[in-house]
Amino acid sequence: MERHSQTESIKSQFAMVHGSAGEAPRVMGILKAFWPLLVISTLLGYLIREALPFSFLSLSQVGIAFIFLSIIGVVLLTIGDKKLSNYLKGAKGEESVLRELTFLSSDYTIFNGIRLDNGRYNFDHIVVGPSGVFVIETKNWNGHVQFLDGEVQIDGKKINFSPINQVKGEASELSNFFDTHNMPLFSIKTVLCFVDSKLDESISNVNGVIVCNKSSLRNVLTLELNDEIEINIQNKTNNLLLSLLD
Repeated sequence: MERHSQTESIKSQFAMVHGSAGEAPRVMGILKAFWPLLVISTLLGYLIREALPFSFLSLSQVGIAFIFLSIIGVVLLTIGDKKLSNYLKGAKGEESVLRELTFLSSDYTIFNGIRLDNGRYNFDHIVVGPSGVFVIETKNWNGHVQFLDGEVQIDGKKINFSPINQVKGEASELSNFFDTHNMPLFSIKTVLCFVDSKLDESISNVNGVIVCNKSSLRNVLTLELNDEIEINIQNKTNNLLLSLLD
């Protein structure tokens, strides 16, 4: 009993965590990786039926179709396996960032994997605390990441996908959600956190988005106390976000 009380006392000193980090990419990864199995199973069933008497195909045609289908299946599963690996890597990145966030003080509340009703985005992390409301997008990319002339580059190669626009879109969607629920107006801060990537600076500002590495994340969330939000607004925000996890 005493040990349990000590454990609860220690937990009460750190941030409250809601939701499951990494769940969304794991589910999406499995669906996108193995959907070919459903198609292949359906077509195999058709071929087996065709191998029976009174089929429309000859046995040689069924055999050729079976071989062709097997080759296509191997190719699709190979591609799917690569996609699954990328999604699982993203999930591990979210879990790694959450471990860092859990060491925030008890003034902070962390929400993971929230998706708004009819929303476009799945939020990796939303943090509510005395320093404000933060939308955090996690990227577990390899290599040297740079933001040059409005472009994102990894090891000097331009990528078409913009995580800056992504996290800004998430913040806009969340802001509209708060507005429709008559929440008090306050700015939502955007953070792009890289887990293992090399950055030119541990903390920087790129087009209004805070870009940082994992080890600097807690500093980003706690060093902006000049823009505090009141405790009652924190509570209202927490309750509204909690309703999305019910």
